[in-house]
Amino acid sequence: MATDEDLLIEAARRERRNRRSGRDLLLALVLAAVCAAVGWVLIFRVRGFLQAIPFLPLGTVTRWLLVIGIIAFVVAGLIVVSAVFMANPRKRWGEPLVGGCPVCGNWTLRQSTVAPAGHGPKGVVILCDTRACAHATATVTTASHAR
Repeated sequence: MATDEDLLIEAARRERRNRRSGRDLLLALVLAAVCAAVGWVLIFRVRGFLQAIPFLPLGTVTRWLLVIGIIAFVVAGLIVVSAVFMANPRKRWGEPLVGGCPVCGNWTLRQSTVAPAGHGPKGVVILCDTRACAHATATVTTASHAR
């Protein structure tokens, strides 16, 4: 069974790999596209279809469809803005740490607080940002409940 430190290191490496690959950015942009599509359908298709039906008093319904559609567009815009700033593949994982890597000697150590999904442990992980170096250490701040 993997220790809490191993779980934290694996979660940190997964986060770093997802950020480098652009997967997080792609998922956020897909989610934004889905929100924008929902907004577009509500405003231009469903609302337009209901307005085209003669003698149907739907003033409140069409207003609410317009409001919900606009909210969907705003949410899509917020997702895009946050994705560009938070999930940018050019932005490095973690915060820089002063000192050289004990394995490769490069001054590329990065640290971040990691909390894997579920009821796993939480802690601080230090990784070397050099691609060929596998140095990683973890300090558990909250142990897992699976013990």
